[in-house]
Amino acid sequence: MFIDPRHLEQLAVIVDSETLQEAADKIGTSQPALSRMIKSLEARSGMTLFDRDSKPLKATRLCLELANQGKAVKSAQRRAMECVQLAAQGRGGFLKVGVPPFLCRRLVSEAVAKFVSEQSAAHIELVPDYYSGLQERLLQNVIDVIVAPSKYVDHSNADFILEPLFEDTNVIVGRAGHPLFGKRQLTAEDLSAVTWIGHSDSSVLRYDMETALKLLGLRHLHLAFQSGSADAIIEVLRNTDLLTVLPRYAICSDNSDGMAIAPVDLPNSVQVICMITFSGRNESELMRAFKVHLREHVAAKNMNVDLQSAL
Repeated sequence: MFIDPRHLEQLAVIVDSETLQEAADKIGTSQPALSRMIKSLEARSGMTLFDRDSKPLKATRLCLELANQGKAVKSAQRRAMECVQLAAQGRGGFLKVGVPPFLCRRLVSEAVAKFVSEQSAAHIELVPDYYSGLQERLLQNVIDVIVAPSKYVDHSNADFILEPLFEDTNVIVGRAGHPLFGKRQLTAEDLSAVTWIGHSDSSVLRYDMETALKLLGLRHLHLAFQSGSADAIIEVLRNTDLLTVLPRYAICSDNSDGMAIAPVDLPNSVQVICMITFSGRNESELMRAFKVHLREHVAAKNMNVDLQSAL
């Protein structure tokens, strides 16, 4: 039995109204027309939709279920109209964002969560990977934009467009309350006695960590754990006295994630986080909206600085 979706919508209005006349006024039709519609549905289904002896009208169980379907039809129509309007404005569509693991875990995930709540017609896919894999995907048109440190980029390739977001540094990280963190300044001797967490062989962060610690005077690192998972590394850090090197943006500045920064400055650790796109590709309205949103998200976290001379 086919039921016209318009009749389902009308039933929903009738159920929410006290009289047929009130429902007719809301719909923009006549009371007799609604009465005929109800009688037709009852005749075709062989079931009663309203208790005629009740005032105001009392819907039967079947009528209530059909009215709910009518509300769903109305909602779907509104949603369809919103999608068309957003698409006409260039705000709908798909966007794939490539991000290294620790940027993906916190900063970009937070920004995307807010963006999709405001851009209901947009579909955002986060692709966590190390920069080499992300760059290949960007060149193959598999992803639309990379958010990553500019130092990873081959600056001789003029096809990449770099738009700076904020400046960051690598830091030594451990659990809040780590026994070494009560010192005013850690020495190479202090750090040589530490057991460390390493990063994936594919991660540039592993090279950054080894290089910085060697410049501090450490020659041999004792690694107890190694992973390419940002969540796994953070979890091990929280529950042990192991240390590792992470970007500052990877941890909460108020220690609410249970992590703290060691009192030592790493050499050559400054880096500029950029939005990286491919110049041979047209930029959609959705991409432009996402870039604006990401800049605003960074600004709200007080991470913006003058970066024009940093690239």
